[in-house]
Amino acid sequence: MKMKVYDLVTDSWETINGPELLEQICRPFSVNYYGNIVYVVGRNLHLVVGNIWKSENKFGVRWEVVDSPERYVNITPSNSQVLFA
Repeated sequence: MKMKVYDLVTDSWETINGPELLEQICRPFSVNYYGNIVYVVGRNLHLVVGNIWKSENKFGVRWEVVDSPERYVNITPSNSQVLFA
C-alpha cells in the first residue's frame, strides 16, 4: 500500500516516496497522525510509525515497526482509510 498526498497547486494526488507499508500492517485497523507522524495499527496489533518529510517539492516517508505482544498474534482487524492533508 502506497501513501499519497494531495497537491493543491496541481489539484492532484501524488505518491509519497519511500517503502510501502510492511506485511505486518496489511489490512490497517487504525490510522492516525500528529504533525508529520503517521501511526498505523495493523494485523496482530503491530504498530508502524511513519515520519513524513518534504524536500524539493517531493514528499517521503520512513517507517519504523513496533512489534505487538505475542498474546495478540491471532488478532486480524478489518480495514481503515485516512485523509492526511
